[in-house]
Amino acid sequence: MEYKPKVITGKVRGTGWPIDGHVLWFSQWDYDNRESWHLYGWEDSEDEAVMQTVFQTETEAGLCPFDTLEKFAENWKAKKWEPQGSFCLPLDKVEVLEVKQEESTNNTREQLRAHGFDLTPRKQTDRGGILCLPLDKNLNGDVQAKHPDWEPVECPTCGRKCWKHPEAGRLAKEQGAKMLCTECAIKAGLLSPFRKEGPNRAQRRRAKRERRK
Repeated sequence: MEYKPKVITGKVRGTGWPIDGHVLWFSQWDYDNRESWHLYGWEDSEDEAVMQTVFQTETEAGLCPFDTLEKFAENWKAKKWEPQGSFCLPLDKVEVLEVKQEESTNNTREQLRAHGFDLTPRKQTDRGGILCLPLDKNLNGDVQAKHPDWEPVECPTCGRKCWKHPEAGRLAKEQGAKMLCTECAIKAGLLSPFRKEGPNRAQRRRAKRERRK
């Protein structure tokens, strides 16, 4: 079972920003000890208030790349805006209206902390972060022959064999990034499982052989 944060809808109050009185979606996470509400989403009807608030807060923090609200709004509406950080509110600034998802925990995240992993989402300018390594069992053929510069390593939590690209080693050394196998990352809620629609590779090969008969 992968980790999932608590998700709610709540009415914002007392911030002094345009979102006061508006109902937005928020999440609550274990990595900051559940001490704040993280903006999770909003309905289209709340978009204008959220946009004005984000412009105001990013400007006050000295992070906004645009000088005017008009320029900011143009990029926002064109879906070109990139967040300059996490948007969080103190617990007392959000009146919980409905719990949409309860927090779902597992032992994986505690195991990662015990191994020195910081589960706080990485920002572009921060050190740290987590690098997901492919598991040997999920790779086809002779990995060493196909990727002679890859190095076999063990996942620090489950101990299973993974493969490390040289760039992963550089990031770990220079930026303090931690390495983790993809399955442990999924269990910890750091990565979403992805499956292509339609048959998998083995099924496609089987179908191809059947067509040749």
